[in-house]
This record gives sequence, C-alpha cells and structure tokens, in this order.
Amino acid sequence: LLSIKKLTMKLNHFTPTFILLVTSAFSVFGSNRISIDLSYQSRIPAGKIEQTIVDAITKNADIINEVHIDVSFSELGNVGIKNIIQSILSIESNNKLCLDVIARMNRLTTEGASNVLAQILKRDKSKKIAKNEEKEDDIAENRMNERKDSHIIVLDLSWNNLHVENKGNKKFLSNIRKLLGNAALCPSELHFNRCSLGPAFCRFFGKGLINRFNDVNNTEAVSTGPLTLHLCGNPDIGDAGVAALAAAIRMTKDREKEIFSTLDLSACNVGDPGAEALSLALESHPNSINRLILSNNKISDAGACSIADSIILNSKSKIQHLELDNNPGIKNRGATTLAQIVSKGSVSFLSLRSCNIKAEGVKAFGECLKTLSKRENPPVDTINIDLSGNPLGVLKKKKESLKTKASAKTASYMNYIGKQIKSGLKDVGVHNVLGTNSLESDDDEEELMGEDAEELSDEPVRCGAKALASTIVLSEKESHENSIATKPSNKIKCKLGMRHCFFDHEAADALSATIIHANTHYGVDLVIDAELNHVWEDDMIRAVKGSDEYKLEIMAERYIEAMEAIRASEERIASVSAAITARSQRSQQSDTDDDSIHNLDAHDNFDEDYGYDDNFQYDDDY
Repeated sequence: LLSIKKLTMKLNHFTPTFILLVTSAFSVFGSNRISIDLSYQSRIPAGKIEQTIVDAITKNADIINEVHIDVSFSELGNVGIKNIIQSILSIESNNKLCLDVIARMNRLTTEGASNVLAQILKRDKSKKIAKNEEKEDDIAENRMNERKDSHIIVLDLSWNNLHVENKGNKKFLSNIRKLLGNAALCPSELHFNRCSLGPAFCRFFGKGLINRFNDVNNTEAVSTGPLTLHLCGNPDIGDAGVAALAAAIRMTKDREKEIFSTLDLSACNVGDPGAEALSLALESHPNSINRLILSNNKISDAGACSIADSIILNSKSKIQHLELDNNPGIKNRGATTLAQIVSKGSVSFLSLRSCNIKAEGVKAFGECLKTLSKRENPPVDTINIDLSGNPLGVLKKKKESLKTKASAKTASYMNYIGKQIKSGLKDVGVHNVLGTNSLESDDDEEELMGEDAEELSDEPVRCGAKALASTIVLSEKESHENSIATKPSNKIKCKLGMRHCFFDHEAADALSATIIHANTHYGVDLVIDAELNHVWEDDMIRAVKGSDEYKLEIMAERYIEAMEAIRASEERIASVSAAITARSQRSQQSDTDDDSIHNLDAHDNFDEDYGYDDNFQYDDDY
C-alpha cells in the first residue's frame, strides 16, 4: 500500500546543488504525506529555500494531507523563518494541510520567535474579517469555503537563543500566552529545547494554559487534545518554572482532562521542590500528564517518593511513562517506592538509568513483578523498566585518569614539558618547588591516595542480579509445590534494562534463573538487555535477551545447583548449631543442679553451726 516518489531539484546562480527528497506515502487511512528536508543548507539563500518549499507543497496541495518541513541548521535568521511560516500558511488546498515545521539552530532571536508566533495568530484575525464581510456571489463563497487553510501541528524552535534579556522578550511572552489560549491555532506539539528560557516563560505559558481550558467562550476547549511540550536543556527554569507549570495545571477546572501528553523537563535544574510541586498537580489532576520526563536533574529520594506517592494514593492516576534518568540522588528508598507504582499497574514505562540504585532497590522490582502477576486482571500487559548504569554489580567501576585518556604521544609531550620546567627551575636555584613527593601523573596520585572513598566504605557490596533472583527463583521444594498450584492465566511481558551495571559471570547465571522461574511460576515473560557488561561473553548477552534458550538453561541450572548447595550447607550448619546449643543448654542445666545440691548442703551446715531454728518466733521488741 506504500508508494515512494523522489523529486530532485537543482538550484543554479552559483549555489551548490542540493537534493530535495519529497516522499509521498499512501497509508491505509487514505492520507498522503510529503517530507521536505532542507536542513544544513546554510549556503543557500533563504529566499530560494522558501520558494522551493512553496513550490513543492503547491504542486501536491490537492493530493496530500501532511507536510514535514525541516530547515534546521540553515542559518535562515529571523526574516527567513518568518517568511517561510507566512508563505506556507497562505497555501490553500482541497485538503486541510497539517504542517510540521522543524527550525532548529537558525540564529533565531526572541524578536524573530515572536514574529513567528504572530504569523500563526494572524490567521485568526483574517478569518474574523472574512466572516464579517458580506459576499454577494454565493458561488464564489462556496468555492472559497471549499478551500481549506494550512495548520501547523508541530513547531520546533530548539537551539535558538530566546533569552529573556533579548529584544522583543515581552512581545514573545505575550504571544506565547495568546497562542496557548487559542486552541484552534496553537500547535499540539511545541519544542523549545536549549533556548535559554526561564521561569518567566513558564508563567506566561501557564497563563495561556489556563485560558485554553477555562475560557467558557472557547468552544475549542472542550474538544481540544493534549499538548506535547519539550523544554529540555533550559537550566534557568529550575524549581520556580516547574512550580508555575504545576500551578497552572491545578488551576484548570476540568480535573479529568489530559493536559500534557508529554511534558519534558529534563536538564532543567529541577530539584525536590519542583518534583513536589508536580506531585501536587498529579494528586489534584490525576489525568493531567501522560508522559513525564525529569531526567538529568537534581531530584533525590524525597522528590521521587513524592511523585510516586501521588500516583499510588490516587486510583485515577493515568500517568503511563516516567523517566528519572541521571538523578544521582535517587537511591534504594526512592527505587523501592517507585516500584510500587509499577506493581499498581499505572506506569508501564519507568526509566531510572544512571541513578544510585543498588541491590535492595532491584529487589523491590522483583517483588513488584510478583505482586502484579498475582492480580486477576492486570491493568497492563507490557512493562518496561530500565535500570541501566546503576552500580548493581560487584565489579568496580574503572576510572580513567587524565594520562590514561590521553594518547601516547600527548602523554610523552606532557612528561617532556614537565621535565623541562623542572630543569629550568633547577637552573635558577629552585630545587624542590613541588616537594619531595611530586607526582608526574594522576595515576601516581591515585596510587599515593590509595583506595577511593567508596572502596573504604564498611557497607558490603551486594549483587543486584542475585538480589533480584532471591525474590523470583524458588528452591526445588518450592518449585514442586508451586507447580501444583494454579498458574496465573494472564501473561505479562517485561523488558528489563541492565546495561553497564558491572555484572560478573555469577550475575549472568542468576539473571538466567530469574528469567526461567519468572516465566514458569509467575507467568512473566522477562527479557533482559544486559549489553555493555564488559566481562560477559556475547552468548550470555544473547541468552538473557531470549535469543539462545540452550545457553540460558545451562546458566540457570548452574545457578540453581549452586543455590541448592548453599541451602544444603546452611541446613547442615543450622543442624549442627542446634545440636551444639542443645548440648550446651543440657550442660548448663547439669551444672546448675550440682550447684543447687552443693548450696543446700552448705545451708544445712550453717544451721547446725549457728543453731538456727525455723520454728523460732521473734517478739515485737526484737
């Protein structure tokens, strides 16, 4: 059902030849789509790029519905982007054209972005003027109504400097508020990644959000869909900006409305206060956010627990996707609480990559899978949990020093320059400027300093893979008893990410046994992605991914045999210990009885020596 057409265009006038690929695809829904890629064309004049886009759309306007335009990294500037937006919005066709405009890194300033938003809002004024004008020719009016305008669905202005101190900031913020308030014209997907935005942007965005959903005169507010907002890499937003967005969510009247299909606040300098503000918004409006991304921030256990609690305590919560990658403050306590939202079944995708989760945190996810499998009607049948990059293994993380990272030639230059400096200082009479224990490299410094602080910790290193296996893998006796019981009728698929977790070979055996027992006894189809564990062989990685069942069974059997041997040893030790304890107790009882007899004889001798009589009655004076 798919047909592909490639159109090649060449521009003269001493400009480089470039290829325009226009791909038209007929889908089963009867919609046609073309993609116009003019990115990285900084040597092409903005006017020629604009004309090429207009010609490509106009030529296919009556047979297409969707147009994807990418002019990123073409240095079009404020005027070039404005003219392109103005031109493509003026194109009319028999079909309503849905436009995706990607304009990253085009030297766009705050003033230019304001003009782009103004061009989108300008269509609303033109419609009102046309509606108020009376038309005498009914045929001409019908023809005009048959032609439909274009509409921007995706607007990406990422990697442009839109700092609040730039010229045109007030107008830009005002247009943001107006655009958000107009549900008919506002793009459903907005990207402002790495644009130097701050809390002011979030406040005006929030005001527009409130107008969008609370305006009683806005007929579009009832039927409008959720927004997708990407604000990644704007560290000035911080907790204040997140609190402004959360307050706007809480001020919307419809508590059941989905406001954000995706809210991306990664690398925005968000801490625990910002996370708690979002948790309050999720508590009052459980359907407000479907996909929440808070990666690369400063959230700790407290912030993670507040978000998890707002989901756990609210039975109506609809959040399905949660990313908290690279928040080193999230440890076992936060992971244990977040595991409960997985067992509840509300979150089907949870990513905690490169945090500080260890064995106890992984063990909690094993318990959550068991809990979810025992439910009669699990709310989800597919779960994705990513714990990659956490220190779950027993192997030490290798730290590359400055000398190790440098090439051999660079390292030799460094040593040569250091010796020349020492020689020059020695010539002028300075013999010991660096001290007697001077170090030539970071490697020597590490040897002098000894072990790292983590290695000096008294906390024992536990393997996260074995901790997970301890909750899933059953003994032979338990396996036999569980096989007689009724198995779960619902099959749950779970993909577990454990890349670069410093696992050894014993961890591979433990994970293999976990996969088999999870499938056999709990009805969980578990697949583990364990790439980048450098001591693992390729067949081990393929086995836990489900590509080599024979290798998987061998590793699982090896782990189970080792566990049975350990259990047998523990039972023998417990039996011997119990025997020793019983013997010690009997010995102590025998010694106690002998002492009692000895004390009784001594008491009788005392009475005889001193004439003590039990029947003697003392008077009151005595």
